[in-house]
Amino acid sequence: MFYDKEFLGKKFKEYRKKANLTQEELSEKIGIAEKHYGKLERGVFMPSLETFFKLTDTLKIPLSEFGTQTSRIENTNRDRLLREIYSSSDNELELYLNIIDSIKKYNNSKK
Repeated sequence: MFYDKEFLGKKFKEYRKKANLTQEELSEKIGIAEKHYGKLERGVFMPSLETFFKLTDTLKIPLSEFGTQTSRIENTNRDRLLREIYSSSDNELELYLNIIDSIKKYNNSKK
């Protein structure tokens, strides 16, 4: 579902209207041109990951709306972590993995 431009556009429009925002107001909030946002909403363009997460954050759209739910239970920490992962550089991802590995090693040493 995530790669369907029309699906994404409809979802952004639905939540924009729920938030009582115009296209102009929303595009200003997320820092893109109004014309570009209009094309995203019409399904002409695919948003970059950065723009996607700005939209989901601003419009408070749960990631489960896009088929990225990893559990049947809503988990805001998981959603936040996924947003961080998808918007991270390669260097940041490597750092995150090193931190996770260190935590796992520490936890395993305590058993």
